[in-house]
Amino acid sequence: MSAQLWALAAVGIVVFAAACLETFRSRRARQLAMGATAAPASDPYILYFTGDSCTVCRTHQEPALARLGDVRIDRVDAVAERTLADRFHVYTLPTTVVMAPDGHALHVNYGYAPAPKLQRQLADARVAGLRSAATA
Repeated sequence: MSAQLWALAAVGIVVFAAACLETFRSRRARQLAMGATAAPASDPYILYFTGDSCTVCRTHQEPALARLGDVRIDRVDAVAERTLADRFHVYTLPTTVVMAPDGHALHVNYGYAPAPKLQRQLADARVAGLRSAATA
């Protein structure tokens, strides 16, 4: 009987640790996605909404994002971060959102977005940022 209690306690500790880790990861992802980072972004960046069961995310979207080079990409689990996903009306995966450095959404792509489309949207965002900096 004592061995069973120890085993149950060990399982409980492992489950508790996993829950704490997931809570930390979830809060960090939410803070990054909401623009609450320690330093504001200096360039446009991408919010990438995905999920564990999204095959298109793994086979198409992630390789497309990898081709973008040195661009900040904040990965958001759309199931775990439902409040954030609702803010951008994410009901299909993958969804990518091109964000201005100040945290405003500039382009929202529902479904797969190829690398050239994302590169154009990032370039548009950089040009818009230069224009707003020139008028300020």
